[in-house]
Parts: sequence; C-alpha cells; structure tokens
Amino acid sequence: MPRVIGHIDLDYFYAQVEEVEDPSLKGKPVVVCVFSGRTEDSGVVGTANYKARALGVHSGMPIVQAKNRLDGSDPAIIRMNHEKYEVVSGRIMELLEHKVDVLEPTGIDEAFFDITTSTEGDYGRARKAAESIKESILASERLTCSVGLGRSKVVAKLGSDMAKPDGLTVIVPEKTASVLDPLPASKLYGVGPKTSSALEQMGVRTVGELAKASPSDLEVRFGRKLSAYLLAAATGTDDDPVVAGLEPTQFSRIVTLKRDTRDPQDVLSQLADGIEHIHGKLVASKKSCRTVTAIGILTDLSTKTKSKTFDAPVGDAAALRDATLELFQELSASIGKDYRRAGVRVSGLTGIEDQSSLSEFVDPRREHV
Repeated sequence: MPRVIGHIDLDYFYAQVEEVEDPSLKGKPVVVCVFSGRTEDSGVVGTANYKARALGVHSGMPIVQAKNRLDGSDPAIIRMNHEKYEVVSGRIMELLEHKVDVLEPTGIDEAFFDITTSTEGDYGRARKAAESIKESILASERLTCSVGLGRSKVVAKLGSDMAKPDGLTVIVPEKTASVLDPLPASKLYGVGPKTSSALEQMGVRTVGELAKASPSDLEVRFGRKLSAYLLAAATGTDDDPVVAGLEPTQFSRIVTLKRDTRDPQDVLSQLADGIEHIHGKLVASKKSCRTVTAIGILTDLSTKTKSKTFDAPVGDAAALRDATLELFQELSASIGKDYRRAGVRVSGLTGIEDQSSLSEFVDPRREHV
C-alpha cells in the first residue's frame, strides 16, 4: 500500500492571526516584529504578509530597513505576541490530531502527518481528506494554510511549498520524478546553503541531476549518512516515518461558549468538561503542572490570557478549577467585551511524584512537618 504523507504550513501565520483579530488590517502590509528594546525601532521582522513581502520585506530583516521599504504604503507594524500565536496553534494542532492517523508538529505553524491507513493509500481519498482539513481550519480559525501530499516527507514538504498561499498540491507516486526533477536541489527539505553550494561545485543543480549523481562521489563529499539521504530525497524514496510529537509540554482545551459572557462563574461552568479533559490527560500521562493559563477569545476575536505559576506542581481537579476561576476573575476585570470562546492550558509539566495539593498553599490550618 503506497504511503500518504502530508505537510501543512499555516500561511504567514503570525501576520494572518493579526489580520483575523483586526479585520481593518486586510489589504495593508502587515509586519510582525521582534523588538529588542534598545531603541524604538531596534529588532527584526518575525514574519510579513504577502503585501509586505511584495514590497521587499522578509523575515530576519531589521525593523528600520523594513519600515524604509514600506514608507508611504500605510503599513501595520505589530509587536510579536508569542503567547497569542501559541494558543491559536494549539487549537489547530488539536483539530489536526482528530483528522489524521499520526501528527508530527515541527513548529508553531507547520506539521507533517500520515494518513496512509485512513485513506488505504488512495490519493483520491487523501485529496478529499486534505481539503477537509483546510476547510476545518478556515471555518474554526479563519486562517488559510498550504498542504502538500506525497509518498515521503520530502515530497510532501515540496508540495506545500508549491501550494503557497492557501493551496493543495498532490504529488502521486507515479508522477514524483516528473514533478521533482526540474526543481533546484536547494528546494529539498534539509538542504541548506552549504550543502547546496557543495552540490553546485559537483555540477549538481537540480533534483533530477542529484537523483542521477554517483553514490560514491556523493559519499566522498558528504559522508555515508547525508549522501544516502540526498539520494533518497531526490528520488522521493526516503522512508523517514511521521513520528507523533515528543512528550507533551502542555495540555489545553478551548470551547465555544453556548452564550457570550464575561461572568467568571458562567465561564467556569461552561468550561467544566474541558477542565475534566485536561485533568484526565494529566492523570493518564502521570503528570502534574506548575502553570495554569486562562484563555479568552473575545467577541471581536482578540485573544486574552492570564497565567498563574505555583511554587510546586499541582494536578488535582479542584486545584485546576480554583485556579481557572481566579484567573478568569482577574481577566474579566480588565476587558470590555464578552468571551465567545474560552479555555484553559496547563504547562510546566512534571512527574506526578512531585505533585502537591493546592490546599497545601492556601489552607492556613495545614501544618508542614
């Protein structure tokens, strides 16, 4: 049965999240920046939307240079809010986990997935599955993404790169060579500038030329392991498996409220099942947590968060409920709109043997020996 591997890449993720939160940004060059704090404009561009990219702005560019290139174009220069982007990413990854056989997140805005079993290796069914994924993300988050499907990770990643933005590329096994051969070898996943330069010195510029290169010559230049990978990547035959994410560093649950509200008790009531879900995850993984975060998505789709970190790990359901209520009380006091969606995240996970009950910290009658 042919393997069906996918790669999903959320389009200009940080900037697109900002556009969803503030629709007035649509049509403007949007640049999300990491400010260093040394001066008003010191720092670098984290990402830019396609309007800004068309004007020459790209990731890693100094903010001052980006502003110069955007002068007169009414740009939006936004400070990066990693916490907000992690919340959105977490929701999308959770959605994906329910739609694929195996999910391997590789960053906040991209992941590999395997749908071989669920599609029985049928690329027609795989296309429909990928279309369903794209539709679900658009419906739930109003975000577009690019997806590639192929028989290997390398082929899938090339497919998603070809599909940007908001596209879907399906490279069926029998067409792999005809699609890959004309591409620059530098397009292959994992081939950086140094490897690309070394290949050019050997007269290898395209994927097709790499596929026909002498294995012994490649091994002399790159060593056995890298040369074997390069040949497998160029021919689309690499069999690197999609591996489920490493041990989780957090658990979260976000729900759409049955009624918009900013009343903390009402939010807690509607989040009850979500808190139980997280508690179940902690129990099943034998983990406790140090930090609890309340997440509120307001009626204008802006995201607000509030966190609490304990002196020692906690994990019982009562502690999670109490902390969630306290955080939403603080959060609600600082906002002017109702919540449309709400959630809770636990992080700073550690072994359950380190866990303490919240009552140890809040009950003055408890004696410590």
